[in-house]
Amino acid sequence: MTILPKQCLRCLYKSDHPLGLLINSNGICTGCLIHEEKNTLDWEERRSKLIGIVNDYKLRTATNYDCIVPVTGGQDTYFIVHTVINILGLNPLLVNFNRNFNSAVGIRNLANLRSVFSADFRQYTISPVIARKVVRTTLANLGTINWLSIAGQTSLPVRMATELKIPLIIWGAHQGIEQVGMFSHMDEVEMTSRYRKEHDLMGFDEKDIFQFDPDFQQGDLKSLRYPEDSELHKNQTRGIYLGNYLRWDPVEQHKFVAKNYGYSGRSSNRTYYEFDNPDCPVYNEFQDFMKYQKLGYGKVTDQLTREIRHGRISLDKARKIAEKYSRRNPKDILGFANWLGISSKSLNTLVLNHSSNFASQIRSEDWRSSHLENKNFMKLSKPSPKEYIDNDFTNIGKGI
Repeated sequence: MTILPKQCLRCLYKSDHPLGLLINSNGICTGCLIHEEKNTLDWEERRSKLIGIVNDYKLRTATNYDCIVPVTGGQDTYFIVHTVINILGLNPLLVNFNRNFNSAVGIRNLANLRSVFSADFRQYTISPVIARKVVRTTLANLGTINWLSIAGQTSLPVRMATELKIPLIIWGAHQGIEQVGMFSHMDEVEMTSRYRKEHDLMGFDEKDIFQFDPDFQQGDLKSLRYPEDSELHKNQTRGIYLGNYLRWDPVEQHKFVAKNYGYSGRSSNRTYYEFDNPDCPVYNEFQDFMKYQKLGYGKVTDQLTREIRHGRISLDKARKIAEKYSRRNPKDILGFANWLGISSKSLNTLVLNHSSNFASQIRSEDWRSSHLENKNFMKLSKPSPKEYIDNDFTNIGKGI
């Protein structure tokens, strides 16, 4: 019986990746193997195929919108909108789900996006009371603060598509392709409710969250509802990913949109890139720390693995950088604890409860003395006025 390697020889990923990465007998993971397609596919041919697909949707709706594009104040939003409007010649409706807590940079990016591109914009803001309740629930039971954001960001555009009878939704890159090679670019995989639940939402969609807290009312999560298959079929709704048709490289794309459209990044204590998730004041800090506790690696590993695959950094250098960043504690999260309405002690306890090796760690006197009694561990000191403004958890807009 052949025993397959547990660590990829090219990148930083291991076989226990939560998305289901595989490593072959040569020690190369599926993510690295699928990434090789970026250097072999005829991208001009792929681009022509994309143009052919979207041309079928031009002016097919009563609203005069050709498609829906989900947008945020970070990530790949600017490049997606640029491509949809300036390359594909479509008239999109931009749709934003307000995660409720937003950085000043993210707010500026979203406002600037609406200024530099000629497109209509709609935003939905869930009740702050329900938002806090959902985040507290998923933090306690799933060890994540990001479930609400992903649930809203993946359901609102689809719901808007069915309600407004706009069949086409255009997304950026597919996480399963870019990270772990779950699919080939040639599969041209599209949006599905199954992938959303099993991978994006960690196996728990809005129908399942009720089991964690009996105090939830049936209508509390209606704004997170994903349309039924019958609704999608009636509207002929489909969601395509640009990464299947364009050579996806977030670093080059963000250089382009920063230069041409004024997109801004935001430095983080725990991540290598400044342009990744600058819209969320805690995703790259507290949420990443939770990820490291649960899985043994953080966002910096994802970023450096991407850099290795694009040939911009060596494996040895990436390992050293990842080790350096993984030792850093999250910063400036007092605002998050206040927003949640829980004490810093409770927040600290939640971190420990979701640690993958908490059971063995907590019995170690060395660990207790270096962490539980270390004033710098999960320190929730009051930030300076400037920091507090930058990390304020701000509601944007009135919803729709």
